[in-house]
Amino acid sequence: MHHINRDVSPNAGNVLEPRHIEIYHNLDSRFAPYEPRHTVTEVISTWRWLPAAVTPEQIAEWAFYVFNGELTQLGVTRALHGGEEDFLIAAIYRLLRRRSMSTGDVIAVTTRSSTTWLACEPGGWRRIATPTRRTGEPLSPDTIHQLLWGHSDA
Repeated sequence: MHHINRDVSPNAGNVLEPRHIEIYHNLDSRFAPYEPRHTVTEVISTWRWLPAAVTPEQIAEWAFYVFNGELTQLGVTRALHGGEEDFLIAAIYRLLRRRSMSTGDVIAVTTRSSTTWLACEPGGWRRIATPTRRTGEPLSPDTIHQLLWGHSDA
């Protein structure tokens, strides 16, 4: 499922909740399943307001599609609800020169009450314990300044 149902009409019965989505690349293994001894590094993060019924696995499928999809394809759906956000976060991901997501990479989906960790597998997503070997930082203005100009604004 690449499209997240974002129907927010009053009749949809959907309550929107903030979700923090963090993408981690596996530094120890590419194309092999994640293992707890692997180090993962955060490469991008985003906040989305989504219906409460959307599962972490659905969000992971969306992330895989957006961060691996062609910008031209994402550009076609920019006028749809959420399409512009998808296009812009995918464009930032590519401008940061991030590689495509693959088996072994990890996603964290945080709601107001909990975080679900998922590892990308050859056939979908597997829930995992919080990785203990993490590096990287969430996307921030300082990260962007560092990448664009080689210095921090702080």
